Amino acid sequence: MAKYITSKQLKLLKANNVMDFVGIGDAVWNFISSIYKSNWDALHTDNKSNTLRRKIAAKFTPKTQTAPKKPTKETSKSTPASIEKILSLIPAKSQKKINVISKYFKNKQMEITNSRNSKSYAQASKQSTSTSDVIKNMFLSIGAKKIDQINEIIKGSPKPKHQINMTTKGPSHKQVIFLMSSDNRDRFMKNSAIHIANLNRNLNNVKSEVSVDVICPDPASITIVTNKVSQAFDLTIIEKYVKNLENINSSQVDMPHLPQSKSYLKIIGISYFPNGNLQDHLNTSDVKTIIKQNHIFNNVTLASKPRVIKVSPKLDMAIVWINIWDAQSGMKAKDLINRCFNVRSFITTIRGANTNPGVPQCKNCWR
Repeated sequence: MAKYITSKQLKLLKANNVMDFVGIGDAVWNFISSIYKSNWDALHTDNKSNTLRRKIAAKFTPKTQTAPKKPTKETSKSTPASIEKILSLIPAKSQKKINVISKYFKNKQMEITNSRNSKSYAQASKQSTSTSDVIKNMFLSIGAKKIDQINEIIKGSPKPKHQINMTTKGPSHKQVIFLMSSDNRDRFMKNSAIHIANLNRNLNNVKSEVSVDVICPDPASITIVTNKVSQAFDLTIIEKYVKNLENINSSQVDMPHLPQSKSYLKIIGISYFPNGNLQDHLNTSDVKTIIKQNHIFNNVTLASKPRVIKVSPKLDMAIVWINIWDAQSGMKAKDLINRCFNVRSFITTIRGANTNPGVPQCKNCWR
């Protein structure tokens, strides 16, 4: 059997062609199992001059290359020991496992082809069937919208990020407010129906899409409700009509304006003692002058007095809370958020703040 194996050779280009060894697979495995079961030291080779264990160990240990020496004695060729075939206690491997070639017999060309055919986990997962395809196969009569709803339930919709509600919802912009005295208000409201007709006639002559619906009296003003948001050109026409009336004192009538919402902001990184004096701390008048001097606050009007609060009793930094007039979309506040400006040697930053309309309390609670 040893002579038969030595006469066979593996071809590297056809490494998987090992069908010639299939017939002797059981014999080789039974031979190895019998050696594993028996006493290795009892088996001798090389005319009983060496044991089988020592010869196998010397075969697989690395050897250092030494200068070739002339053999002094001629050693006889070793004859393989013949052992009878016995029943193996260890079950023989299947042909599929026997035919698997070890990595030591594979050449570089086979490794390159295997690496090309191998795919990563991400590539394999992309080709896998999606949940929508599985749902379609399970329920053939379901529409596309219902499949998307099922996918959202399975995957779970992401939680929305927490957004700061920094702008209050003010009244609608489909109205024009005129601040005037109570006498002017009473005179104007006596002929409110005639004023509505005249205003609509003047707006139609200019081909404006705005029309007046209702005029409402307020304690210190009148409110003209329109069908659309009035532009600057529409406000000038309404202002000319109201101020040119004979029974109205134009000096006691302010310019018309649209209602606005409030946006709440805070300024951080500002010193509580800007002048370096511990007795002179930051106050509301100082904040107003700082806002007027900075160009980033152009076209921004304060809705109330700014409030200055010290961050901590032990720190010398403060937080300034300001409220500004803004649109319902918070356009002015969005332009100011995360902008920086200098206050002496400090760099301050504007941040958004939550709406704080206040909590009503009883007068007895303050005692």
